[in-house]
Amino acid sequence: MAILRRKKPIEQEVEIPTASMADIAFLLIIFFMTTTIFARDKGLKLVLPEKQQEIVKVKSKNLLKISINDQGEVFVGDEKVTPDQLGEKVQAKLDENPKLIILIKPHVNAPYEKMIQVFDQLKQIKANRVALSVINPTGG
Repeated sequence: MAILRRKKPIEQEVEIPTASMADIAFLLIIFFMTTTIFARDKGLKLVLPEKQQEIVKVKSKNLLKISINDQGEVFVGDEKVTPDQLGEKVQAKLDENPKLIILIKPHVNAPYEKMIQVFDQLKQIKANRVALSVINPTGG
């Protein structure tokens, strides 16, 4: 009987095909760019009126001034209030006079956070007539 010898397999180097690697990477980049949702920064949603040629006069009884000084203190008229008290005070004034226009006058150097707190309080009580002006340190 003849003895058969097994042939040793010829060792071949295993290669990973890299010819289409750039194509695959490019397709992955396109896939993730098209499926990703980009977050937009949300700011204050203010609807600004168109510029008017005529000056509208408002009676002082129909105007409520909320001022914020450069230290961040909030005043309704001449009365100092905390941001938590602001909603109650303004709501009471709106109940007395439904035609009331609220004028927010922050100081130029007032903390931005305080103005946002005032806007949030007015939004919670659903105040519709709100105007914004600035207190200039030079006397404005």
